[in-house]
Amino acid sequence: MKLNLVQRKSEIPGVESFIFKPAEPLSWKAGQYLHYVLHHEPTDSRGSDRWFTVASAPHEKDVMITTRQANEKGSSFKNALFAMNVGEEIEISSVEGAFTVDDAGKEYVFIAGGIGITPFHSILKEADKKGQKLKVTLIYSNRDSQVPFKTELEGFAKNNPDIVIHYVTSPDRIDEEKISQIVPDLQKPEFYLSGPAPMVFSLSESLEKMGIPKEHIKLDDFPGYEGI
Repeated sequence: MKLNLVQRKSEIPGVESFIFKPAEPLSWKAGQYLHYVLHHEPTDSRGSDRWFTVASAPHEKDVMITTRQANEKGSSFKNALFAMNVGEEIEISSVEGAFTVDDAGKEYVFIAGGIGITPFHSILKEADKKGQKLKVTLIYSNRDSQVPFKTELEGFAKNNPDIVIHYVTSPDRIDEEKISQIVPDLQKPEFYLSGPAPMVFSLSESLEKMGIPKEHIKLDDFPGYEGI
């Protein structure tokens, strides 16, 4: 299926959202991702395919990719994406992923590193639209105080007092001590980790060392990003 770029918007300096309209109705669950193909020349060794979480909520119908702009060593795909103009197209081939919230009655700890906020933005926006009162502690790590989606996230928390947000800014970091301070009962919630692959895998190991059952930990790791 082809998606048509209808809007671009800056979230914070260096982070941009690309909003696409599908050529035909598309269904997905909040937290899932899509397989994208962007044909471009020249193409580097990483190719023309990528997998991005859908940052928009399913009720919005349009697909939003939110990503950090490539530096001078960025991939040809990322450079081609940021060169796109409104009206141009990208292709998708499948909806994938199980990084979803299927039981609104449970308690959750969402841990996001930088652009790893995208699945949580989709999940919380969809819940806000439906009036679902999810019980969520969001621990959100960033390089500095410029935080993607901050205004929206705080709006969701205002509408639902069971959403509590903790910002962690470099050089402070999310570690075992930080998690223990924020989450007093580690055995009760389910933990969802999303962000750069090194951060996600390291925190997953830490949670297991802290006695969190492996089945209570879900991962959504983003390759190609450094740890926060």
